[in-house]
Amino acid sequence: MNKLTGFSKTNFTCDKCGGEFQQEIAYSVAQNWEELDNNYTYCLNCVEKEEKKQLIRRKKDFGTPPQEASENLHSLEIDKRTLRKTGRIKQFNNSVSEE
Repeated sequence: MNKLTGFSKTNFTCDKCGGEFQQEIAYSVAQNWEELDNNYTYCLNCVEKEEKKQLIRRKKDFGTPPQEASENLHSLEIDKRTLRKTGRIKQFNNSVSEE
């Protein structure tokens, strides 16, 4: 849907759901009252449903990752336990003073 404008109408029928409304706001792509009769009008429920659908459909597309990124992702598949084995057999903690 294009950008919709709200018009306070006494009686109108929603062109999407067919509901009849009185003293409600009719939404249309019309820019002024003269154009309103030549364009579709929608009720608030139909407008909200369409906006929710559009929000769900919107997904960010970041494109394909660069080659370096895919290599880094594959490196994460390495077993982490093998990276911890460094041949140490005793723990050595040391602290010294400046002197």
